[in-house]
Amino acid sequence: MSSKLAKSQILLDWFNISYRTVYLGVGALVVIGVGAVAYWVHAARSPAETAIDRAAVKYEEASSHSGDGRWDELIASSRVALAEARSRFDARSYGQALEAALRSESLSQRVLDMAAGGQSASRASEVRFSRIEGDVRVKRAGGFSWDSAKRDLVLGVGDQIKTSSSASAQIMYFDGTETTIQPGSLLVIKELYEHPVTKVRKVSEQLNWGEVMASTQRRNVDGSFHEVETEKAAARTAEQGEFRVAYDKESDTASFDVFGGKVEVAGAGEKEVLTGGERIRTESSGALTSKEVLPGVPRLISPPDQRIFVYEDPAATTTRLSWEKVPGTARYHLLISDGYLFTAPLYDAERVETDVVIDGVTPGEYYWKVSAVSRSGVKGPFSETRLFRVTTQTIRDTGDTTPPQLQITDLVQTGAMLIINGRTEPGAQVWIDNDKVEVSDDGTFYTVLRLRQEGANQLRIVAQDAVGNQQVKTHQAYVETF
Repeated sequence: MSSKLAKSQILLDWFNISYRTVYLGVGALVVIGVGAVAYWVHAARSPAETAIDRAAVKYEEASSHSGDGRWDELIASSRVALAEARSRFDARSYGQALEAALRSESLSQRVLDMAAGGQSASRASEVRFSRIEGDVRVKRAGGFSWDSAKRDLVLGVGDQIKTSSSASAQIMYFDGTETTIQPGSLLVIKELYEHPVTKVRKVSEQLNWGEVMASTQRRNVDGSFHEVETEKAAARTAEQGEFRVAYDKESDTASFDVFGGKVEVAGAGEKEVLTGGERIRTESSGALTSKEVLPGVPRLISPPDQRIFVYEDPAATTTRLSWEKVPGTARYHLLISDGYLFTAPLYDAERVETDVVIDGVTPGEYYWKVSAVSRSGVKGPFSETRLFRVTTQTIRDTGDTTPPQLQITDLVQTGAMLIINGRTEPGAQVWIDNDKVEVSDDGTFYTVLRLRQEGANQLRIVAQDAVGNQQVKTHQAYVETF
């Protein structure tokens, strides 16, 4: 079954024109198209580049305080985020590079604030936007007007964040939690607290309606927690994990889905502890229902993350997305969007098949993810989010047609485990069996993978540079059966 994916619809009409007009028109369109692409790339690249430079400066300042156990974890997290930002930038994922750079800068700033002593209590409890898509509004504590959300806006206790039906936002708390506010939601920042001596952190959000996804970090000291409240129930965790809270104001019911970690849900005088893969709902009275089991997470197969498709004519080609079957699943929910938060998806449907063939994808960047849906209609956690790009020979840098080098320097197998060391050109990306492998700045890579089946396993190792040139190697590994 094929599907159509398009960012816009074009109405065609017939009229007579000369060949000379055609040639001139086509030439003008090519010039305009290349110019538009160049402008778009510059507009996306410049903010990311500036943010990375700023984050690097903050990281160097924060690194001067390394060696103190209170801050080493933050400094390490900032370093990882900065490395991710540079990697995303080299891969031309400028939006993701910008987000990672802002995260790195925020973590470094926390170290500097705490090292300053007197400023830690006031600045460490700040909340900032990391992503904004669509019409997102903010009402300040004690204020009366809803103002447009801005990336550099600092949020505090009592501030409200409202997303329209076609908007979403992601905010970052000082405790390391990232909360994604889904379309049609209203969230209130209820509590932000860090004890100046014990360093106990208490963060609380109130969901008035809609849905949020919280990605939390492990507590720094005993007594710290992150909590999301609804009208009559609340979810609290002190562990690293991920959970979803949805609240329907009309029916006064809520659902709590835990995808990772451990979460305590309290409602109407009772409590339940949920672990990854479990959900619970609340009735209008606040009473908790019995726990349910969530469907598993689909493993995405193809295309690998950040794959670049170079087509002569994208309108006449097809692009196939596929994922593995989840046992006991009735169908799958597929989302495809040109925005990371999937605010206004280009494709949003449930399907029985474990793949989809898309006709005529227009040039651009596309994000996609899949969740399994049980026979009773319960949706499990979404898979990882992957990105693929579609471009043409006209738009891409036609001066570079040389595939990146791909060298396997060491390959050791122990039973079903395979250790692979290799090298490619700096800035290139590597996938093994459609799973992305981290590549160092000098082009070296290392990974340990588990072979998926007994008997022969045919591995496909792919290196791709920033303009889409590919180098492919295969390796066959054999797992003995006993």
